[in-house]
Amino acid sequence: MKDLVLCGLLLGVGGNAFAEEVILLSYYERAPYAVRLANGNVTGLTADPAAAAFQRAGIRFQWQAIPAKRQLVQIERANTLECGVGWYKTASRASAGKFTDAIYRDKPTVAVARIHFNPPEKSLAALAANPSVRILMKNGLTYGHDVAGIMSTAKAKVQVITGDQSALARMVAADRADFVLSPNEEATLLIANVEMGASRLKILTFDDVVAGDTRHIWCSKKVSDDTIARLNGAIAQSTRSGK
Repeated sequence: MKDLVLCGLLLGVGGNAFAEEVILLSYYERAPYAVRLANGNVTGLTADPAAAAFQRAGIRFQWQAIPAKRQLVQIERANTLECGVGWYKTASRASAGKFTDAIYRDKPTVAVARIHFNPPEKSLAALAANPSVRILMKNGLTYGHDVAGIMSTAKAKVQVITGDQSALARMVAADRADFVLSPNEEATLLIANVEMGASRLKILTFDDVVAGDTRHIWCSKKVSDDTIARLNGAIAQSTRSGK
């Protein structure tokens, strides 16, 4: 029976077996961008539009959960028909693989701050210029071009820490820092993951951080240009229809 099911899954459009190879669609579990459901499907802010693009384009795919660093290696090696979901486009990655058009644009970065941190400044630039302000950042996390430019000249007490965001938020709740920078999409979840977070932490927005970076499907060079074009066409259709 399992063999019959597998055979059915491998039938292409029009019933031709192996008419088109299956692309491995890689993700790593990170709410709210990509979360695996009990039925094996993957959902989230980047997972949903990625899956919709493949389905609309009629391109077969199979989800695989692997860490981001491993995705990076495998896509650059180009040994497999493989794409990663939700990658930022950089020059080095573009030279090593193939990017689709954007499937999601990040909301502006925010701060998860101490509940009693009430600075008069409304801009990240002003806070970052204040030597008495204590700021946490997660090592390896991308906060967008606006934040990168501002923080490159910061005079505040900035600590870049290896560890998960929840650990950094707990440091803020314990008054070991004034705030931790956070993707807007994760901030509410971050507070919920801290004991008594709702009474110890809050979200601050900045009036000079106005744009988030775009996220894309990034594929190995083994994936054909025709496949990328079909995905881009499907992404454009979804954008026009709002779905």
